Amino acid sequence: MTSELTGAGTIPRAIDIPQTIASPAGSKPSGSRTWRIRFGSLMIPLAHAAGQNVVTVLGLRFMTDSLAISAGAAGLIFALVKIYDGFLDPAVGAWSDRAVTPWGRRLPFLFAGGIAMPLGLALLFGAPDMGSIVLAQVFVTLALAIHATGYTLLTIPGFAMVVESSSDPHERTRLMAWRTYGNAIGTLIGSTLPAWLLGLTGPTRGGHLLLAMVVGLVVLLATVLAVRLLRDAPRTQPRASTAIVRRNPLVALGRQVRLAWDNRPFRILAIAHVFLLFGTAIGSAALAYFTRVVLGLGDEVLGTYFMMATVMMVLGMTVWVWLSGRVGKKACYMASLALFGLVQLSWLAAAPGESMVLVSLRGLASGFAGGGMILCAYALLSDAVRYDYVQSGERREGAFAGFTTLFDKLSSAAALAAMGVFLGAMGYVPSASGQAAVQGERAILAIMLCESAIPAAAMLCAIVALCFYRLDPAQLQALENGQDAKA
Repeated sequence: MTSELTGAGTIPRAIDIPQTIASPAGSKPSGSRTWRIRFGSLMIPLAHAAGQNVVTVLGLRFMTDSLAISAGAAGLIFALVKIYDGFLDPAVGAWSDRAVTPWGRRLPFLFAGGIAMPLGLALLFGAPDMGSIVLAQVFVTLALAIHATGYTLLTIPGFAMVVESSSDPHERTRLMAWRTYGNAIGTLIGSTLPAWLLGLTGPTRGGHLLLAMVVGLVVLLATVLAVRLLRDAPRTQPRASTAIVRRNPLVALGRQVRLAWDNRPFRILAIAHVFLLFGTAIGSAALAYFTRVVLGLGDEVLGTYFMMATVMMVLGMTVWVWLSGRVGKKACYMASLALFGLVQLSWLAAAPGESMVLVSLRGLASGFAGGGMILCAYALLSDAVRYDYVQSGERREGAFAGFTTLFDKLSSAAALAAMGVFLGAMGYVPSASGQAAVQGERAILAIMLCESAIPAAAMLCAIVALCFYRLDPAQLQALENGQDAKA
């Protein structure tokens, strides 16, 4: 027996009795509810992208240049936290699949994540001077763990809700476009705004705390709005048999690993996704060092670059949606990866005092490529998750969402750890002043490679992996229609 697609009535107030409105499996929301779902789908990535990007772009540099933590130790801290959070993802995904609450399966997780992520930001960038490097390392590890847990609670149910909101692959692509818009706005808030604030206040402890409070408030407000907008979104119900899995978490985790590995389209996309995230994470983190150390430019330039990238990501989304309908999502995905890799390689030609025109052009090209990568990656992943449904008849969106974010975390962990260890091995000198210390030639070379050749190589590996992806959207739709007819 397959699950039913339902929509919850309202989020209960203190004395409300929750109501559930049933609708046929595969039905589409209409009218104003469609737009509420789209706006709600936008607000979730806006929240987690804002909270995540500020840490990805400035977190490592804050630890090395403001807390005097060595680059190698900072990278390992990021890696440990990401690994912890990554293995939390499948558990949260399975938990959200079988959760039964008055708010439905997903919304309580969203709300909790919207609280935890701002708390982690405030603790990280407001870290006090403890007079001990070891204590500082312990404190930022705890702060990053809280922040990363909030990220997991936001991303997993958010992705699962999009997958289960519609059986129409074109509507799912549109929802992914809305998510990409939200991700673009969140990136703008989480990367451009903090860099501009630091340009005004200087890289002081107070300036970092201010940016954390501003971004944290945005995360909280966006999450609350998303919960309200999505309270009527269609959602699938867990099968009664999932209660058996609840008794043994290890059995549940092993089962999830097997189902993810057995889904060949998902497996191939996951491999490509790991390379994509590795390249983008190391490129974003390295850019904060690159503009300061190699180009000798202020943080306001860093903010302007991310602003240009975000604007083009939004403006170019219509082009990618149109192209994906003509030449296919896979072809667009590979083209966007290639463009992003070329932009990263172009940094090898940059010189101290680089013109803002050239920096802005790179930002525009990077943003256009990034929009295509985000849209096509998640649109294809949603197809792979629907493929699991037509093959098994079971609704396991949360489990696959958990593994998607698991790959995100592990690849980001590998990127930041590798970068930190690489910088440390190449002689990067930490500082407690908020400004970079004078760096040697080997450290500068390491920063240049992290910003150019390494991300480009990661994009090439992702393209190679995608060559093995064979899932046909038309065939998937036919199979899904047959599955829905049986439900």
